[in-house]
Amino acid sequence: MRKNNEQAEKVYTTLDAYQAGFLTLRGYVPRLADQSGKIVFVFTQSDDLLHALADYNDGAVVEAARFAFAIKTLKSQIHSMRKEKDNLWQKDMPQTP
Repeated sequence: MRKNNEQAEKVYTTLDAYQAGFLTLRGYVPRLADQSGKIVFVFTQSDDLLHALADYNDGAVVEAARFAFAIKTLKSQIHSMRKEKDNLWQKDMPQTP
C-alpha cells in the first residue's frame, strides 16, 4: 500500500523495439509487460531518459553491431515471454481423453 507522501513511479512505455534498443544501449533496462496481448517495453521515466529519447529522435549515431544485438536481445525476451504465456495457457486448458 502506498502512503500519501509517496508518488507513483512515472514510466515511459513503447512498442518500438528500435527505440527500446537505443535506450538499452544508453543504459536503461526495460521491463516487459503484457498489455492486452501486446508486449510493451516499460522504462522508469527520468529527465535523463527523456534526453536520451530526444537524442534518438534527433538521429543519434550508435555502433550498428551493438544496436542490432540490443534489438535481437529484446525481441528474444519478447518471444520467451510469449512462449511462457502460451505454455501457461495450455496447462490451464482441460485435457480431452
